[in-house]
Amino acid sequence: PAATALYILAFPRTLCGGGGGSSSHLGGALAAARAALDAPAARRPIAAIAARLQLPVVAPRRGITTDVPKQAASSSASSSRSSTASKAATTSAAPSAAAPPKQQYRARVEAPAPPAPPAPPPRPPRPPQSDSMPRYPELSIPGMLRGADYFGTAVFAMTGTIAAASRGMDIFGSTLVGTITAVGGGTIRDILLGKGRAFWMVEIEYLWICAATGVGTFLAWPHLVKAYGVSENDEWVNWGDAIGVGAFCVIGAMNGIRSGVPCAAAVACGMFTATFGGLVRDVLMQRPPRILHSYTDLYATTALSGAIVYMVVRSFGAPVGVRILAGAGTAIAMRWAAWKYDLRLPTFDIPEAVQAAAAKGDDGRGLRLPLGDLVAALTPSSTAVEVVKSEELKSGMIFGGGKK
Repeated sequence: PAATALYILAFPRTLCGGGGGSSSHLGGALAAARAALDAPAARRPIAAIAARLQLPVVAPRRGITTDVPKQAASSSASSSRSSTASKAATTSAAPSAAAPPKQQYRARVEAPAPPAPPAPPPRPPRPPQSDSMPRYPELSIPGMLRGADYFGTAVFAMTGTIAAASRGMDIFGSTLVGTITAVGGGTIRDILLGKGRAFWMVEIEYLWICAATGVGTFLAWPHLVKAYGVSENDEWVNWGDAIGVGAFCVIGAMNGIRSGVPCAAAVACGMFTATFGGLVRDVLMQRPPRILHSYTDLYATTALSGAIVYMVVRSFGAPVGVRILAGAGTAIAMRWAAWKYDLRLPTFDIPEAVQAAAAKGDDGRGLRLPLGDLVAALTPSSTAVEVVKSEELKSGMIFGGGKK
């Protein structure tokens, strides 16, 4: 086949050349073709054969294979130019159905890619949660709540250390009890809310505040008692404790809200945060828990009231500053009234209950809500009931008596 092709290419020259030169030219072409076929594959390129026949060498276009069916050549130069222009237009346009498959593939490859869809706009930043406070104190109501939290932590650690040292504990035991008093309520709250770690494991400054306050109180308190006659029942200690209760009950309610618990559970979280550290302290010191007995003034009730007020004000859509002031202010005001007027919760007014309360330090004094007297006033006595029944029997108004 290669020799036949070379013969066809050389035949026009034979016709146009004429004479013996033509036959010699044809014979040379056939000899060259036979030599090229007999040569190894690496030594018979198309360019060498074309140079032997004095034909122009045309470099193959990239992307077009030689196995594409050849189209019929145009008879004139004008038709050649028009076909070239049409090929260029066909290359830039979409491939037609009649074009060969590989030309269609090449057209699809060279076609410009569709523009990428626009990127979605960035999401706006989430607004900060309203039931929260900044990481450190600052000049705002939530920032001042954080400062009150630090201050209350120090006061609770001080009172817990004093109570433990008065029971004969050493410096380590007193400092440990003071730390438990300060952060124990928040730790129990975090456990009940299912948090992985207690708050003071993340905000480590609370632990340092408790440790420094406990050691300092243990070392300095005896000298302050001797030099200035201070006492754990002084007014400034009560005010510091009241500020701590107000801050803790609001912070506990905030934690409950952020955890998604119901309203009543959030109120309970506020009370736990403010009072359960003292509950654990009393258990460790083997004395009756203060929040469960009335041998002293109100305590857990004030924290519970502050958390309730916070949730009620929040339900009306008040700003976070108003909520904090309302909840903490309620707890502080109730604590002040409790130690000022010795407010206590009522107990059973029966001999056994009175004796048991007295054994735990309840002297029966203090201003208590007279629930027993109120119930007695609303309930008629047995003597009054007997008198009413006798009068009705005499008048015949019951047991089928006649009418007047």
